[in-house]
Amino acid sequence: MKNKIKVSTPTSSGACAIVVLFHPDAAFGCRLQKILTQFSSVILVDNTPKEAALTNLPSSVNILRNDRNLGIAAALNQGVDLAIEKGHEWVATFDQDSEILPGYLEDVVSISARRTPTPVLVGCNYLNDGDTKVAHRAPHQVTDAWVRRTLITSGTFMPACFAREIGGFREDYFIDSVDHEFCLRAHRHGAEILMTVQPFMRHRMGNAGTSLFGLTLSLQHHATRRYYLARNTILTLRQHGTTYPFWAARQIFRLIGEGFAIAFIESDKAPKICAFTRGLWHGLIGRSGPLERI
Repeated sequence: MKNKIKVSTPTSSGACAIVVLFHPDAAFGCRLQKILTQFSSVILVDNTPKEAALTNLPSSVNILRNDRNLGIAAALNQGVDLAIEKGHEWVATFDQDSEILPGYLEDVVSISARRTPTPVLVGCNYLNDGDTKVAHRAPHQVTDAWVRRTLITSGTFMPACFAREIGGFREDYFIDSVDHEFCLRAHRHGAEILMTVQPFMRHRMGNAGTSLFGLTLSLQHHATRRYYLARNTILTLRQHGTTYPFWAARQIFRLIGEGFAIAFIESDKAPKICAFTRGLWHGLIGRSGPLERI
């Protein structure tokens, strides 16, 4: 599937940050100010239902208010479209809980510029909130960035037009695995997938986690999230599993571990098991889109 999509060389002045909001906490304003110290333009896409999450924003910040939760993928696509409309060729996507650290934009621009005109997605290594350990250890002797199969959405720097040319983020996923599927599809269209060696972000994990045979498993997701995690992992495996068998094997093992965690570690087992099982089944039969209820 790889083709020869070419992209422009990025610059710090031409880059735009995109942040998706959903009931942001009171500290988000401080995190936004840190983004503004590095980006001259920021787009906020607000999925918070029926209320204005932020007001009195500076002129360098544009906000799209959806007044309902359209899902992370739809919000990201809206942000990318607006960035392109405003003339930005490169964008960085962030979660509302992520805190950007000094040097981020300079580093990802430098890494990306050395690869263009080949498209590249550069993810940001990070510190887990409240921890001083880097989330991902780089291979020995790598100094700037190394190859990854997938990246998390937050902190990823990418060419905006390339993202839209390959179809954008899958809105039928709604939430969960949106980033994994997008990275795999981008790679199949010729993009390099890289991660910075240095941590340039402090990232708040949504849930506590536990380690099982080298895989970090999420704990205490509510039933709806358990549904989307299971369903979208299966949908992604169906689409990309044969092309990336090692990645697929890890995801299958992760699903087994998640099921184990629900059954033996977490509370509220019954609704989570039902949601998880339903998600697996819907993934197998190819059903997607948002659910009104579990």
